[in-house]
Amino acid sequence: MENKRFSDVDREFHAGIDSILEMGINPREFIHHFTCFTGYVNLARYLFFYELYKQTIGLCGHIADIGTWKGASFFFFVKMVKLFEPYSQTMVHGFDWFKGMEPEQGQDNMAFQGTYAADYETVLKLLEVQRLADIGHVHKLDLVTELEGVFADNRHMRFKLVFLDCGTRRVLESCLAHFWPRIVPGGVLILDHYNNASSPAESEALERCVGQIEIKQMPFVRQPTAYVVKPANRAA
Repeated sequence: MENKRFSDVDREFHAGIDSILEMGINPREFIHHFTCFTGYVNLARYLFFYELYKQTIGLCGHIADIGTWKGASFFFFVKMVKLFEPYSQTMVHGFDWFKGMEPEQGQDNMAFQGTYAADYETVLKLLEVQRLADIGHVHKLDLVTELEGVFADNRHMRFKLVFLDCGTRRVLESCLAHFWPRIVPGGVLILDHYNNASSPAESEALERCVGQIEIKQMPFVRQPTAYVVKPANRAA
């Protein structure tokens, strides 16, 4: 069932974007004064990431951005590590195949077929020109068939923060199976579409993975919808 609660808000927001684009503003202004232009819903998303990242600063582990797409959340995490962890070994690992979504018939929302494709080389170039390649690393791979090989080659790799934004059943199940055991106690798993009709498999896949662990939300943000803190008790 589609949630139409925010339809009017979204319509007004996109109309506002159209009006801004008609103003002939120099593109540099969008970078240097981005808070003049970004929507409050989008801004809330990054405040959410900041609040959860802040909880993990004292933990030893990397950050994973799964479903990197054009790199918005990936670069935000990279730049937070740059600011707040100048001497730690924390890296941000982005994971995507950059081909767009391939929903499974009968298991996923087929309306998303082909969406969220992006250019891998552009993401790498942005890392290079901003001199961030020492913190951010992008894995171009099939998350269903190739994750096992990544971790076989990097047995040491552990994570303190994992953002899962991929949407299809097979990808969700593969990522949860490989990343959840590698999240350190006290680390955070973020879900973009839990309890959301746009990704029907996400709620079931998460609950099968984490069992009875409390699934939390922050009421000021629309998406991501949920997060889980891994208990200190490893048996959980």
